[in-house]
Amino acid sequence: MFKRLLVGIVLNAAALYAITVFLPEITYTGSWKFLLIGGAFMGLMNTFVKPFLKILALPFIFLTAGLFIIVINAGLLWALKYFLEVAKFQDVALVIPTKGSYLLAALVFGVVNLILHIFIKNKE
Repeated sequence: MFKRLLVGIVLNAAALYAITVFLPEITYTGSWKFLLIGGAFMGLMNTFVKPFLKILALPFIFLTAGLFIIVINAGLLWALKYFLEVAKFQDVALVIPTKGSYLLAALVFGVVNLILHIFIKNKE
């Protein structure tokens, strides 16, 4: 269980890092602290909150052939940014300038996370 939790944090941190690499308008401060906190937060959100959001949004997911999941991921990224602002971690922040950037970041986050999870599942 602990190994699975740690792997989830690392994969989410890698996906967050990939967002900042592929989309230069999205930046973060706090280096490894951001990746650790962000990976843990996104791991918890993906484990506990995202399944409920998918159930609630099932008609929209069905009508858009799954593309509404990008909107759900954008909402989770917004929640991460809001959490970092409210918690006021020292020198840890995420900067996503526009709504379009949220959607692009959600797309990159989802694709990278999917690829990493497939790679890890094949290794086990």
